[in-house]
Amino acid sequence: MHDACTQVTRPSRAWFIGMLSLLIWAAAATPSALARSTAFETEHRGIRLVAVTLPPAGSQDVDVMPIALAMKNIKKAIDAIFARSSFSAERIGQLRKNGRVTLVYDAEFPKAKMASSVIAAFFPDFFQAEKNGRKEFLVVVGRYGAKWPADKLAAVIVHELVGHGLQHLRGRTGKDRKLDKECEALIYEEKAYQDFGVRRDTRDMQEFRRSMSDNWCADFRHYITRKGLNADKVWNYGKPNVPKLLDHFEAYILHLRKSGVAGDAVAATKAKRKNDFAAMLKRAETNGSSRDMYAIGSRYLKGLGVKRSTAKGITWMRKAANFGHAQAQYIMGVMHSAGHGVRKDPAEAYKWLSLSANRGFPKAKQARRKLKPKLTPAQMTEAKQRLETWRPAKRS
Repeated sequence: MHDACTQVTRPSRAWFIGMLSLLIWAAAATPSALARSTAFETEHRGIRLVAVTLPPAGSQDVDVMPIALAMKNIKKAIDAIFARSSFSAERIGQLRKNGRVTLVYDAEFPKAKMASSVIAAFFPDFFQAEKNGRKEFLVVVGRYGAKWPADKLAAVIVHELVGHGLQHLRGRTGKDRKLDKECEALIYEEKAYQDFGVRRDTRDMQEFRRSMSDNWCADFRHYITRKGLNADKVWNYGKPNVPKLLDHFEAYILHLRKSGVAGDAVAATKAKRKNDFAAMLKRAETNGSSRDMYAIGSRYLKGLGVKRSTAKGITWMRKAANFGHAQAQYIMGVMHSAGHGVRKDPAEAYKWLSLSANRGFPKAKQARRKLKPKLTPAQMTEAKQRLETWRPAKRS
């Protein structure tokens, strides 16, 4: 999942690909993204293509590809899948029969520190779920992914859409271990590279396959050995027969189900997440930590580990903003600017963006500069008055 322009090595992609499912909205679509609108939408080969509005110029760590060019490259990647990997195309067709398949270009994705290692991510909840109950199979392509060569981007799309999409279709997303979900998705990606005729003797491909078989699929290989099979032979000595390998993987998953290994691991993770959130909530309520308030607000807005609630998210985000948390202030400014979850109030938006900008938050400065010409003289006067009278909340 790296951008070729950044010259990030292949091992980093193979290693950090497994972190995608752990990236929360802070990486993929922060509450600020909720205030952005769809700038472009079309359909290509039965796949819905969407682009959200681009971030302000210069706000990202690399130059952002224009929507038209990004969509052109994404379409090339889709065409490569359908033209050269019937195995993957058939499975995308299976997803289409059971829900809506969507690729989103979001130039603000991701916001995590290891951004250059993240090309795309499976994120079915990027948009609100359909009311008809049909599943959403959605992959977000970020600013790095939009620049990748079409065949490499296609293989990553196969990983995210086919690998994780089929897991979502089968209801396995919350039942399998992270390790196993990534192993399976990487096997699908391996099939795409085979179908695309990518050279196997390059350092990148050798590192990719080594990381796949020895790291993410290590438990799967151990299972094969314990079954009395030659693991190297099952993996076809580095060039696996993917359909047969997936048959072995299915047996492996069933074994984990029966033994309780997968269920215990997932249950433990969910319990830890719940306990961590409870502890964070208690800290925020007792010592007034703006950092915890912001984190709680983010979780409610994103539905991370808790039921998504815009109202609760904004309540906690406003508390953090009132205690002087710069990013929370920025989010409140964006929310009031767009009228998402709160009343649309340009003066209030300008106040919060100014407070955040005064604390050195770069995106707040850019958003304020963009908002300023839209305010009437009366609104600007009101915004300045609110700014002058604002005082940070005090901890009791």
